[in-house]
Amino acid sequence: MPDTHTPALSPEQWEARDYRQSARDLDAWARTLDASLDEDATEFVAKIGIDAAGAVVVMNRAHDRVLVPPPARAPLAAFALAEQPFGFMPADVALVRAAADGRAGGEAAADLRDLAARIAGLLPPAAGGAAGGSRA
Repeated sequence: MPDTHTPALSPEQWEARDYRQSARDLDAWARTLDASLDEDATEFVAKIGIDAAGAVVVMNRAHDRVLVPPPARAPLAAFALAEQPFGFMPADVALVRAAADGRAGGEAAADLRDLAARIAGLLPPAAGGAAGGSRA
């Protein structure tokens, strides 16, 4: 399987601990929504970052700011990864456990490489700027 996964953040965004989505991108995405949803486009998240205290900062286009403290970051991550192509599934857990137990076979190597690529895309870059570094 070809590696089609891209990093969630650029090295510069990891360094700044700040992600901002352009208004043009937000507007383009909002236009794809079902009009019956009656969503207010100013309520969509436009900025995500991490402050000095370790809280996740989430801000919308109206500049409403919400801080997600460290104890709530794991649930935030779980919700953010749920049902996403870059997230994790129960089959991934079974695959890793089978590989750890030496029972993986067949397409396991390709599946493990795909899992590694998804995980790497969610990690800060390693020293030297390569995506998916260790947390050491």
